[in-house]
Amino acid sequence: MQYLKSHPFSWIIFLCLLLATWFQVYSIWGLLFMWWAVSSFMTGQAFLIETIDSQENPPLFYAITIMWFAFGLLYVVQDLAWRLFGIYIG
Repeated sequence: MQYLKSHPFSWIIFLCLLLATWFQVYSIWGLLFMWWAVSSFMTGQAFLIETIDSQENPPLFYAITIMWFAFGLLYVVQDLAWRLFGIYIG
């Protein structure tokens, strides 16, 4: 039970992602991907398979960060286009 008191916001997000996956609401994952991109810009570090520092390897850092944001935007747009207009983008 002590683990639930540590990082409660992350536990809530974890459960929301599980429920979003169960109910096939993929725009929630898209928002998470975009948050990862924003937090990468704020910290100067991106993560794919390993941590990439913006000072050490700027091209790879920006490529990964832009990729996370683009994937997130794609998930949000694709999911909302399907739910609101019945249009499948993909």
